[in-house]
Amino acid sequence: MSEDLEGSSAAETSSKEDDLQKAASTWKSQLRTAGCFCLMVVAVHLVASPNVQLSQWHVSKENQALLEARAWLDGRLDVDAWRDGRTASSSRIHDTALYADKLYNVYPPMFTFLSVVALAAGNVMGVPAGEFYPPWYVGLIALPLPFIGFWAFLQIVRRAEWAAVLTAYWLLGTPMQPMLNGCSFGSINCIHHVLATAGLLLIVGDLMGRKRIWPAAIGLLIAAWSRQLTILYGLAIVWVAWRSTECGRRKVVLAFGSLTLAAGTLMFLSWQKFDSPFESGYRYLYEGREESWYGRRAISHGLFSLHFLSENAWYMNLSPPKFRFSPAYLQQDNDTLGVSIWMTSPVLLAGFLGIRRWRRNSVAGVLMAVSLVVIFMLLTYHNPGSPQVGYFRFALDFLPVWMGVTALWVTSGWRRHATLACLAWSALYFHMLF
Repeated sequence: MSEDLEGSSAAETSSKEDDLQKAASTWKSQLRTAGCFCLMVVAVHLVASPNVQLSQWHVSKENQALLEARAWLDGRLDVDAWRDGRTASSSRIHDTALYADKLYNVYPPMFTFLSVVALAAGNVMGVPAGEFYPPWYVGLIALPLPFIGFWAFLQIVRRAEWAAVLTAYWLLGTPMQPMLNGCSFGSINCIHHVLATAGLLLIVGDLMGRKRIWPAAIGLLIAAWSRQLTILYGLAIVWVAWRSTECGRRKVVLAFGSLTLAAGTLMFLSWQKFDSPFESGYRYLYEGREESWYGRRAISHGLFSLHFLSENAWYMNLSPPKFRFSPAYLQQDNDTLGVSIWMTSPVLLAGFLGIRRWRRNSVAGVLMAVSLVVIFMLLTYHNPGSPQVGYFRFALDFLPVWMGVTALWVTSGWRRHATLACLAWSALYFHMLF
């Protein structure tokens, strides 16, 4: 009997020791994760702050989404975007659509939604009328980015140090850095690129990670309501949910629901503004501006056409970065139509080098397949993406997917050294653009 009691006591002691060791191991892992995240934030701040300057961020009063938010709060859809008259096309605020003698915002509604909330809250809290309070703007657009990137890459690589490296690459070594610079004065294009890219990282982080679907669904709404073409990634979400063996029905309903909500919202707004759920309104940007370079291209060949394929393919894939020597230092000397994404962010070449790997992974395969459709649509668009001096901003519509799909491959073996070298080059290059 005494031997049984002694054995039971020893087993309990051993169990407690195991629990303590597990707790200590978990604590160390969490501390390491937090440490890697903090170091990444410090590094990104030190490198990007001279260019991004969060203290200077503000939303321009001519921001199309902010104008639309004011209109919505006044109970209408058309925006007050005439500067000093209603005849000359130059009196219209840039990139507003003229339809039925009214001006409309044609950009997707994500930042309009945020602006409505900010303006309504500002009215209650005493913020000057019609102003998007700058600290809220920074808090909604910039501050979530390190958290979203780190979370997404951590879901995939499961190593905090490499999640930090890839997040830093995303923020410093891709067109994200010039987009963040453009957010400083409230450029609607830059804001929507930043929002859509964050949404895409939520999608790829969830689908390549735990496949819970609800983070991907949230990401789809953010991305699709910021950049319309990214709604195609909803097909990948539905496919993964359909193939899921855990809580399959609930996940399928969630996936279909998010895709329906994303598409339905865009179509409803188009119907209300332009009398058709299938009319984006982009062609009305050129009403009265037919002689502009973009207007001539859109009117002659349409918004999307194979006519633009070769030109856009050159700027996206082959156009080299240009530099010149000045009396002080080396400077970039690029035009406004773009530079090869593969030369400026070479880590993306892993999408081609690791093709066998993602072909064997069904989730990676469907994500990459959808991204190729998105790329094709971008290459047939009448606007090559300008102004984009020294980078190709449209790449942000597929870049997070390529980084997420190849994340494990580029952070293992000899390739991790190449990834660090690519990070150094890309961060330096994008730093030199300003």
